[in-house]
Amino acid sequence: MSIAWLAPEPSYRSYLQVRSLISMLIIAAILITSYFTGVYPKNVVPLWIAGLAWTLLTLFFSLFFASRRFLFTAYARTNEGVHLKQGALFRRIRAVPLNRIQHVEYKQSFLERLFGIARLAMYTAGSGGADLTIPGLLPDTAMQLKTELLTTIANEPDEGESNHE
Repeated sequence: MSIAWLAPEPSYRSYLQVRSLISMLIIAAILITSYFTGVYPKNVVPLWIAGLAWTLLTLFFSLFFASRRFLFTAYARTNEGVHLKQGALFRRIRAVPLNRIQHVEYKQSFLERLFGIARLAMYTAGSGGADLTIPGLLPDTAMQLKTELLTTIANEPDEGESNHE
């Protein structure tokens, strides 16, 4: 079976880069706060070395790693289920069969709204959280896919019904 993979929206790359930058800014704030409160070990690592390491890590995660993560993210909907492949370092392909999906949720954080993207989370029986979350969708695409999935799920015959015929 050949799967026609669909890439997330191009703005998803920028979203990943900004999210990475925000994380690195939080680390910088912790580092600076620890320096001024005396917690930072000044005699072990000079602040300029820590700053240089932080800058290099920020550039790596915000530019290179986020872009690679975007490049290796794709999703597909087939007659059997919904598939997601991800992984900048470690590749992973996950699938959720349509007959196992119980709930589909549209999600959009504040940062995702700024970039005009959304996520679609699918839940199956017995799981504590989302079994599959497709990131980087246009809001209209996410809502359309949600409607298609819910319609497909609603029109599937119950296992109990087919046994009684």
